[in-house]
Amino acid sequence: MTKTIKIFVCFVALCLFSCVEPFDISLQEEDTTAIEELLVVEATLTNELKQHDVFLSSGSSFNNNSIQFVQNAQVQISDDLGNNFIFSEIEPGQYQSQIAFQAAPDVQYKLLITSQGKNYESTSTNLPKNATIENSIAKRVVTDLDVEGVAIYVDVNLGDVETPFFRYEYEETYKIIAPLWSPFDMVVTDPNPPYAFDLVPREQEERVCYGSSISNEIIQNEGVDLTGNSLSNVLVRFIPRDDFIISHRYSILVKQLVQSPDAFAFYQTLNDFSSDGSVFSDIQPGFIEGNIANVANADEKVIGYFEVANVSESRLFFNYEDLFSEEDLPPYAITCSFLSAPPTITPAGTSPLKDIIESGDFIYVRDTNGTVEGGGPYFVARRPCGDCTALGSNVIPEFWIE
Repeated sequence: MTKTIKIFVCFVALCLFSCVEPFDISLQEEDTTAIEELLVVEATLTNELKQHDVFLSSGSSFNNNSIQFVQNAQVQISDDLGNNFIFSEIEPGQYQSQIAFQAAPDVQYKLLITSQGKNYESTSTNLPKNATIENSIAKRVVTDLDVEGVAIYVDVNLGDVETPFFRYEYEETYKIIAPLWSPFDMVVTDPNPPYAFDLVPREQEERVCYGSSISNEIIQNEGVDLTGNSLSNVLVRFIPRDDFIISHRYSILVKQLVQSPDAFAFYQTLNDFSSDGSVFSDIQPGFIEGNIANVANADEKVIGYFEVANVSESRLFFNYEDLFSEEDLPPYAITCSFLSAPPTITPAGTSPLKDIIESGDFIYVRDTNGTVEGGGPYFVARRPCGDCTALGSNVIPEFWIE
């Protein structure tokens, strides 16, 4: 049984600008086999000089949301100047251009895919006019839901862009300081009864690390202030005050992509009907038509959009104390406490301390100095509490500034 619901949506960007052409979206309850055969394409070409990526997978069913990568496909981007940029598969489902190139103004680009004997082609699209991020700002705010935290805004110079359609991505990096770090590691020097242990200096940095993550949601410019030739207070990210990632020093790289009206409408529709941020690998509640089709069979459904976008970037740093001076830090990533390690030898002749150390799940913190009656001679803690490499990298990022 198939139920089709026709929804006609008119997208109004910022409620002040011209209306995007309506989409006719068919939401269908389909059998598992049909949905799994859908080709899913994620492809964005920008004005950045780099090796660009195209991601191919098959659509997830309602009973199986695992990603099925499409492998051994032939992928290329061609332009109306006669250039062809060939892509090679570097990971299952990930195709990367063999050379670095960039989208240029007034040039039409087209994505071509051959997979399992079928040829797919996007409509021709060109690079929109550019707009640049002038400034990125972190502000202490309280949301309408009474949640306190940090809002990341950008101000944008529109340049020659008359109607702004923007999508945002970000990469955030944050300092992690292990709260129960010790300069010493405990090692087992004799694994046999009566067992022997020793404290040795740490061989690598495990107190200060750097975590990172990338945006996994669709962020578009909605509800912003338009003043003359600029936009102000475009919200890109909100971080609740109790999120440990802002405990010390935090940095965010905001990337703004200037979209065409059609690309903006596609991503807005995709966002509306996606249950979480992993929009291209998520269980799709229906079919959302993009600009990619089977050359020989226009009725075959393809999920995805080939986008050509202008990119502008801005990086911001701030410390927790800059916004929350002399206030308590957010809770650590996990609950940390001193745990008294069991006695070195049990009546059965085993060593729980040896097992704990060799498990890698706990780490030496300090000696108990006899303060724990009936307990062991050492305090241990869960590894992330004393070893920051359990949560991030101990390599300082090249862009990092203290």
